[in-house]
Amino acid sequence: MSNDTYLIEDASTQVGDHALIARWRALLAESDSHGRVYQSPEFFDYLLSTATQHAPPQLFTVRHRWSGVVVGVVPLTLRRHDMDFSAGRLRLGSLQVPSVVLLGSAPLMPAEPTLLDLLLDFLLKHFPQCQAISLTSLPSDSDLWRCIARGRRSYRTHVLNDWRDCHQIPLPASFDAFMAQFNSKRRYNLKRQQRQLCEHGGGQLTLHCIEHPGQLAAMSEALSRLSTPEHRAQLWTPEEMHELARHGMLLCYQIDCGGLPCALMLGLQSSDTLHLFNIFHDSALDHLSVGTTMLHMAIEDMCKRRNFKRIDLGYGKPGHSYTSTNVTVQRAHVLLMRASLRNSVICGAHRCFSAGIAWLRRRIR
Repeated sequence: MSNDTYLIEDASTQVGDHALIARWRALLAESDSHGRVYQSPEFFDYLLSTATQHAPPQLFTVRHRWSGVVVGVVPLTLRRHDMDFSAGRLRLGSLQVPSVVLLGSAPLMPAEPTLLDLLLDFLLKHFPQCQAISLTSLPSDSDLWRCIARGRRSYRTHVLNDWRDCHQIPLPASFDAFMAQFNSKRRYNLKRQQRQLCEHGGGQLTLHCIEHPGQLAAMSEALSRLSTPEHRAQLWTPEEMHELARHGMLLCYQIDCGGLPCALMLGLQSSDTLHLFNIFHDSALDHLSVGTTMLHMAIEDMCKRRNFKRIDLGYGKPGHSYTSTNVTVQRAHVLLMRASLRNSVICGAHRCFSAGIAWLRRRIR
């Protein structure tokens, strides 16, 4: 599809092209998206390698019509999202929405309303089986959201589950600078908790950084010890973790106390961000604040040996947080629904239902 200025093409068969990969990486380096790890060539390759479990990803390029220069790269995949009608544990029903998922919740291209409209129109026409374009974690202060808000309405914008807080932990250039953000009492308590955990292990407290396939067998044993089968069923499979590690994206931390695993942290790394998903710990050591110690020791390693600027904790309020250092950003799962009477009715019903549940919760409080 094209207009007078831009041409959009399916480039899924060109993912091995060195010139395209170089341009892709250049666009990533220019991007300030929090979800860059999901837009990387490595993550695209990871999705290709696990395509037996998921639909294979697809890649589209946006070229300047006359110069041929690639100004945008759009990795995506197809998924079905649930639009739930639920209140707490009571689930009244759910509608599945076949969607085009933009990886990283944003296309790697200039944030121009005209160009965005061209891309969205193209995707909805190219994938007629899909009812929406899905942006699973769109920041409320992003250029993309501002473009969507003022763009022409060839689609209906629907925010699933409202805007929600996402926590981040900014990381200074040094661990000393990180610790300086706390008052003396907090610094003392953090050191005391780590010392007590070490004493509990007979003086043995070891931090392991896990990022290579060969380290996964030992981590799998720790995961079995520290989590339930129900939790493990919601995590990456062993095959997925192997592929994430093989592509250089996996970054996990484990601490052993007295030679036994007592805490485990699962995450993905991009150039400057650790995306933290889970912290598991031995519940028998709750009185020693082992989860806080896990995070504290990992941050020390990241500040001393790596070039991370932040830890992204995603949606929700973290169980182990530094409230004096966290910053909060608003994000939402935004669906850009195909314009139709059916979708208008569905979105209106879901919006009214969600507003009613929110009103009832405020009344009960």
